[in-house]
Amino acid sequence: MKTGIQIRTGFFPLAWFLFFVTPTIEINGVRYKKSWGESFFELPPGEYHVRISFPYFGKAECGANEVNVLVSEGQSKRVTYNMPPWMLSKGIIRISH
Repeated sequence: MKTGIQIRTGFFPLAWFLFFVTPTIEINGVRYKKSWGESFFELPPGEYHVRISFPYFGKAECGANEVNVLVSEGQSKRVTYNMPPWMLSKGIIRISH
């Protein structure tokens, strides 16, 4: 099993216009532009600060939310992010094993 963080980003189907923006996943200050859906980051064991947001109408970070994730050797943690019900509130973020 690979060591790292599996991140799934999603939004409500009625918010179809978000297909035209790319979420930003930030891990310990390093930013990645990834499509909505599944992304895996192979990382060494350690503690990681994960922040996820998306641009919307000129605002660079809508729905921003963050979480700390502790990854052990041979472990893969899953982070799930869903857009907020209102664009200017925090997204919903969860960690699972």
